[in-house]
Amino acid sequence: MVRCGVVLLVTAGAACGGGTAKPDGGGGAGGGGADGGDPNRWTGNVSASINRNVDVLFLIDDSSSMRLLQDKLVQSFPAFITRLQDPPGLPNIHIAVVSQDMGAGDGSISSCDGSHGKNGIFQYTARGTCTSTGLQTGATFIADVGGTRNYTGNLADVFTCIAALGETGCGFEHQFSAILRALGADGQAPPPENEGFLRPDAYLAIVMLTNEDDCSELPGKPFFEVFTNNNVASQLGPPINFRCNEFGHLCDNGSGNKAPPGRLAPNNDVNSMVSYASCVSNETGQNLRTVADTASRIKALKADASQVAVMSIQGPTVPYTVTWKAPFASEGDTSCGAPSCPWPAIAHSCAAADNSFADPGIRTSEFVSAFGDNGLVLPICSDSLGPSMDRAAQLINGLLGPPCIPGLVGMNPATGKPDCKVTERTRSATGMTTTKTVPACADNGNVAPCWSLGAQSSTCLGTVLSVSVDPSLPASTEASLTYDCAKDTTF
Repeated sequence: MVRCGVVLLVTAGAACGGGTAKPDGGGGAGGGGADGGDPNRWTGNVSASINRNVDVLFLIDDSSSMRLLQDKLVQSFPAFITRLQDPPGLPNIHIAVVSQDMGAGDGSISSCDGSHGKNGIFQYTARGTCTSTGLQTGATFIADVGGTRNYTGNLADVFTCIAALGETGCGFEHQFSAILRALGADGQAPPPENEGFLRPDAYLAIVMLTNEDDCSELPGKPFFEVFTNNNVASQLGPPINFRCNEFGHLCDNGSGNKAPPGRLAPNNDVNSMVSYASCVSNETGQNLRTVADTASRIKALKADASQVAVMSIQGPTVPYTVTWKAPFASEGDTSCGAPSCPWPAIAHSCAAADNSFADPGIRTSEFVSAFGDNGLVLPICSDSLGPSMDRAAQLINGLLGPPCIPGLVGMNPATGKPDCKVTERTRSATGMTTTKTVPACADNGNVAPCWSLGAQSSTCLGTVLSVSVDPSLPASTEASLTYDCAKDTTF
């Protein structure tokens, strides 16, 4: 365990660095004490180590209609970096970009090749009007660790140069498969170009920008077959995006039961509209990757799943409305027994003033939810993505620090000082354990080790706990801290 001779911020619920905890009064970190402890006190077990390493993977949808949204992403990226530079400064960061394009079918679908598309390989070449990324020769992602950079110029400019992926990628989005492939979480080693991005000790943050839901085909499934499945009467339906909704979602159609959204237009009326409620991912389907398995694979990348955060800038899950349109002119679908059989489509769940839009992100939203407090769904249909990018960076800062006790601390009526007890437990390289009380800095003249409480911050709505490391401890000594503080009940 690394020992640091600096002021150390520690928090409930964090194995390393920061983290957040809920003021729910339960046992363990941030609660009222395990095994029947006092519900009027904040208690927690924390580590005495600092981890400022974070690997950030941006999954960028590069299907048609994404140009305006990509423009807003790169315009708002400086807000992301500015927030990450909040004290104590920019973390030791890796930033990579990956496309959702994993191909679809046998290559007969427009923009979708039959050989895994971009295959989860990091995108690191100059695009658009940018002629040079600024990355060092051979670099496939951005790195700024301890002030050592693998690029020249401004970090935001480097990201802007590599992140504008365009809109020629496959329209059957494979967000889940692309992330798993990029990180080597699909049972295979990551692409050679991606090696060195994931650091064993680093936090992992995944940020998705997408205006459609995930449609990641299970390996070996012919879900995008289009020669026999080319009309509304075929097993998989027409070769359009609604196939992803029909087989990827289950919705309440008013009967209280969950079922796939309907493919056929009522009375074959192309002007029909059918709304659904309470749509969820179809986790029992046989065609698409499940949300649960995808989240489990990502969490398994870390010994502690709390070191993973996932954010999705996407369309809201409601409203969820199926509309219909005339089939492709070349198809002339009469399979329903009518002169022309309407084809289903999902209405956009949001639209912005610049005409950018998004469809309901049911599966991507559930993927985010699988990470609890470390998950965040952010709005995509905004004039600017600045607020979303700022909020994403705040979540990352919350993992790294400033950490916090999840509520306000009460005073000891006898002393008029914060009613807290901090205990340090150490274990030497030979296995000898020692327990001692850490004094308050106000009581011992700020001589390390000691503790103090700080005010709320942008990522801590409770009370920051600062503990200075004992400088006499050998580097090989493991140390952990516990705190026991009264809850402020005066409000």
